[in-house]
Amino acid sequence: MNLYLVRHGQTDWNLLKKIQGTENIPLNETGRIQAALCARALSSISFEAIYTSPLSRAVETAQIISSYHKDIHILVEPGLTERDYGECAGLTYKEFHSSYPEYPHILPEGIETSDKLRSRIYLAIRSCAEKHHDASILLISHGASINAFLHQISGGICGSGITQLKNTSISKFSFCASRGQFSLLYHNLDPEEFLPPQS
Repeated sequence: MNLYLVRHGQTDWNLLKKIQGTENIPLNETGRIQAALCARALSSISFEAIYTSPLSRAVETAQIISSYHKDIHILVEPGLTERDYGECAGLTYKEFHSSYPEYPHILPEGIETSDKLRSRIYLAIRSCAEKHHDASILLISHGASINAFLHQISGGICGSGITQLKNTSISKFSFCASRGQFSLLYHNLDPEEFLPPQS
């Protein structure tokens, strides 16, 4: 089966380069346009299910994409949520590096550890994949969570600390249920790359 993993559209916090964790920050207008482009890009794929993080920016992205797949219900999967950044959520990245110069050796209060993040997102995605056979599914998640999964599946070739995920970027995986194994087919592609060339 094939699995498409999409990052949500842009929010104001993305635009301001603020650390955005489990806070419910909605899409901005650019994010809605990005989600619509992603919807068009994926419109020819027949999805058996659409799963989303419970956070509003992911849910709204899923709703916009689902408008091209009228008979598909959106299923909320809590394990697809973003990393909890604890007390550093809302800081700009510049403020974060100034306030926590010893990160990752000393972690901010309340932050989800990298090990817990990798385990949580892997188990959530595998749980979704195992419910479908010989089908395609779509999952909407977040930058740090998707990167953690990419890093694990690629063996460290891409993902956390390496890949700067674009809003509404598309990554595709295959999953072999008999071996319980994911394979990365491509990652971090713009929706525009799926659209037919303009005449």
